[in-house]
Amino acid sequence: MGSRCGSFARRRWESLERTQLIMSQLGKTMLLVALGALAALMVPLVASQFVADWNWPAGAFVRVYVLFFATGMAYALIARKMAAWSYKAGVGVALVAGFALGWSNMVQVADSGHPANLVYYSVLGVGAIGACLARLKARGLALTLFAMAATLALIAVTLPSGAPPYLARNMAIGHGVYVVLFTASGLLFRHASLAGLK
Repeated sequence: MGSRCGSFARRRWESLERTQLIMSQLGKTMLLVALGALAALMVPLVASQFVADWNWPAGAFVRVYVLFFATGMAYALIARKMAAWSYKAGVGVALVAGFALGWSNMVQVADSGHPANLVYYSVLGVGAIGACLARLKARGLALTLFAMAATLALIAVTLPSGAPPYLARNMAIGHGVYVVLFTASGLLFRHASLAGLK
């Protein structure tokens, strides 16, 4: 009986030590991401002092900081679970492209007030739903990123811009860049899947 109690206590102690180590590592990760997000926030904060039309309210800076922090934490928590470089690179490319698309669309909607631009958030919705359904497995994420690229390409083709030719050309280039980034991320996840991370 005494040996059973001792064995149980030892297992509980080892479990507590493991939990403490994980929490310590998570705390360090959160601190590093928080500092990185603060450093990234300095770019728009400094730019707002020199660009005449850049007059964000304080709440906008808070929202942008939360976006930076959430993106960084998502990468840190998802990528550290997998050892394959292609999986980590796929996560990084997908998050950067998704963040840039969300950011640029947020600015576009704020500047133009055109509600049709909100349709671009459907691309991010496809990504979020696909990632959940795939349970962050490489094969499912590859399909999700290809679906995001296809959704954005469909939006680019069907949504009338009504913009002058030079602006329409710039928009087409921007759409193309995002489609390439999402496709590249999908290919990286596909590589990770073929390497054994099903």
